[in-house]
Order: sequence, then structure tokens, then C-alpha cells
Amino acid sequence: MPSPFRTSRRVEFCDTDMAGIVHFSNFFRFMEFAEQEFLRSLGLSVAWTENGERRGFPRVAASCDFLKPVRFEDVLDITVTVANVGSKSVT
Repeated sequence: MPSPFRTSRRVEFCDTDMAGIVHFSNFFRFMEFAEQEFLRSLGLSVAWTENGERRGFPRVAASCDFLKPVRFEDVLDITVTVANVGSKSVT
């Protein structure tokens, strides 16, 4: 597989609670941001129209391990790695 795709994103105030710590659910938004940037870098998108039909990549699994708090104005380095490309799925 090609080398991992890397991007970064600064944590905005709207991503945090009143203590300035990122709410756990926002990590999934950060992962989706990185996925979209990765696909854009390849000239692709998560959604497109083909033969008049709307198409996209459905997600069947997602997980996140939380190792330490992330705070307002931190810059996250996010890596996207393609582990396997099958005939009907991408991991």
C-alpha cells in the first residue's frame, strides 16, 4: 500500500466543552475530515453522482481509542492508512 496520508486540524472552540476539552464524539468528525482530505488528494469524493444516481461510501464500522485529552487550539496530526482494498470494501 502507498504511504499513509497525513493532514492536520486545529481544535476550534465549538469542538470543546466549557473546560476546553474536546468532546469524545468530535473525534469521529476529525476522522471524517481526514478521510475527505485523503479522497480529495486523489481527486475523489465520499459522494458522487453516477448515471443519475447518488453514490457514496457507507461506513459499517468505526472506533476510536482515547489516549489523552485534546484541548482548544491544539493542532491534531491525523493519519489515514489504507490497509486493504477489496472488491467491495476498503479498510
